Amino acid sequence: MIPKPLNTVTEEDLVSLVTNGVAEGRTIDYKRDLPGNGDGDKKELLADVSSFANTGGGDLVFGMDEAGGLPTLITGTGAADLDLEVRRLDSIIAAGLSPRIRHSIRSVTTAAGPSVLIIRVERSWAGPHRVIYGSHDKFYGRNSGGKYPLDVNELRAAFTLSNTATEKIRAFRTDRIIALTNAETPIPFMGSPKVIIHFIPLEAFAGGPTYDVRPIYDNPQLIAPMGTTVWGHRLNLDGVVAFGNRQPCETYTQLFRNGVLEVVQGRILASQHEGRLVIPSVAFEEYIVRYLPQCFRLLETIGAGLPIVVAMTLTNTKDLWMGVDTFLRDEAGYPIDAETIILPETIVETFATPAQLILKPMFDLIWNACGFPASQNFDADGNWVTRRR
Repeated sequence: MIPKPLNTVTEEDLVSLVTNGVAEGRTIDYKRDLPGNGDGDKKELLADVSSFANTGGGDLVFGMDEAGGLPTLITGTGAADLDLEVRRLDSIIAAGLSPRIRHSIRSVTTAAGPSVLIIRVERSWAGPHRVIYGSHDKFYGRNSGGKYPLDVNELRAAFTLSNTATEKIRAFRTDRIIALTNAETPIPFMGSPKVIIHFIPLEAFAGGPTYDVRPIYDNPQLIAPMGTTVWGHRLNLDGVVAFGNRQPCETYTQLFRNGVLEVVQGRILASQHEGRLVIPSVAFEEYIVRYLPQCFRLLETIGAGLPIVVAMTLTNTKDLWMGVDTFLRDEAGYPIDAETIILPETIVETFATPAQLILKPMFDLIWNACGFPASQNFDADGNWVTRRR
């Protein structure tokens, strides 16, 4: 796979494939010509695409000559109408695989004129995917030698992979909640009600890569912790952590080497008001809505794969009231009767997903715990409405 976001790939990147001798293999395949409309061409395309989805994802590059698996020349596709070709390929892929896969197609213009077409296929966690076009009914995987039909044992492993990853994610989340409840934090932390948000790439618990966290340590702005402007950062055994400089510490963000991100904040969940601990709903939600995109940018920067599981947990919540407006009035609500609120996980398929779309269901459940039907900080269209704190 070309190691760049697809929408930033240029002719220079294609030239480097040739000059560096990047061979076909597990994550890239070269084709001189676009597939035709014959059954054989369609089945070949679907086999290639599904093999990427069932393994580690990859790029199918059309308009490149190759010899012995090595790219030799950028030829371009010669297609007269690239938009039409993109729609045709999209249609073939959508109709010919079960279940459907996630993919993107981009044309890259060359100086000579003809464009190269790249189909980028994401690794799937909803597979394995089967070619169902015509009478063809096979599952494909991919290794350094290219695509191949999956055998019975590989199929069994593929079918169980998604469930296994889900179980591991939930076990990790449970372990972290227990650890944080027992004050087992990367740095000494205040003993107040806490907001804990986990960003967990599915690949982190399915044999995924280990990331080099040193670039984030050297350029730490993307890991700046939530709710403070005075902070430091350091490497640790798990990866790199950024933390507020107040004592005791009230906020930190930990990037684990497997791509998991853990955000913990100890000041935004509860405020003293007339003898009660109250959730300052406007400030609480605003902090999180504004911080979530930063977390996505961090994960995208290190190359974390999608999808991402986003999970929020609140601790020490018993007897917290909901502050409905900017004056923290509790109005007709009730205090929370649970010590810990573990909110359901949300799966995010793209880093472009708006924060409010992810967070509103979570915020609504917190308001439910205080006797309200939904967060009052969203409009009728589900948009978070900024109000004065």
